[in-house]
Amino acid sequence: MREKNYKLLFAGRVFLGLVFVCSGFIKLMEPIENFRGAMTAYDVIPSVVIPVLAQVIPWAEFVFGFFLVAGYLPRISAGVLAGLSWSFVLLILITKTMTGSLPKDCGCFGEGSFLHLKPLQVVFLDVFNTLIGIKLALTKNHPFSLASILK
Repeated sequence: MREKNYKLLFAGRVFLGLVFVCSGFIKLMEPIENFRGAMTAYDVIPSVVIPVLAQVIPWAEFVFGFFLVAGYLPRISAGVLAGLSWSFVLLILITKTMTGSLPKDCGCFGEGSFLHLKPLQVVFLDVFNTLIGIKLALTKNHPFSLASILK
């Protein structure tokens, strides 16, 4: 693989990982009720699963984001994060279709974050993250990673 491709893969891995590390960390530092409220505002997620999702999603974002930045299990981590990103895109599209509107704040980076994205910005970011995640999940060799050191 050419050096330019290695640099792009590394940059994509770090970008995607950091987006999710930040997102998960901010949610973990806030009261869980904030994230539950953000999920409830979508009006399409069954209320029975919201408490479980509010517990699991921030940890999955943080752990797999950290793994991706470090390059530990990069293909699995990228696949999980691509799946999360795509599920967020679907959530926004389904909510818009079923309710005709979207919540004011997506809840992506928690309530106390300096970063508050509009729904269209979230869709673009998550589509971009999905594409990066798929590319990383399909790539066998990850340069500058813990996985390459442990081989």
